[in-house]
Amino acid sequence: MRAAAIRQQSDPSPRNESDKVLENELDQLQRRVLETAKGEFFFDVTRSAKEFLLLKGSEQGYGAQRLKLAIERHIVYPLANLLATDQIHVGDMVCIDRDHNQPCLNFIREVKNLVTPLRRLEPEVIAAFVPTNIGESVEVLAV
Repeated sequence: MRAAAIRQQSDPSPRNESDKVLENELDQLQRRVLETAKGEFFFDVTRSAKEFLLLKGSEQGYGAQRLKLAIERHIVYPLANLLATDQIHVGDMVCIDRDHNQPCLNFIREVKNLVTPLRRLEPEVIAAFVPTNIGESVEVLAV
């Protein structure tokens, strides 16, 4: 019995391979997020959410490809939607956790402004002509 336990730990099981693929895919996704112009934020996937992804990714077989599709459907699309609707900002930390009462994941913005902007924008002088109510235009300078 002890030899079987040792053999089980040393043999690469499909579960261990799926865990490795999942971690690799999530790491690549984080790198892609950090490289985008608008979406420099961090995310953390809880163990429970990873279990959910592994379950969804192994329901119909197909190995790593099915797991990648589960990540895309349950992580990438919702994050893209949150980013597009300005619910995630530069420097935010998003916690992704499993909702045990529903077949979905929860996305919670936990911390704001983890990073400072990499570049500082210099103020620009903007000149415009604004019409007044007496028929004349006034030049406005804004910094």
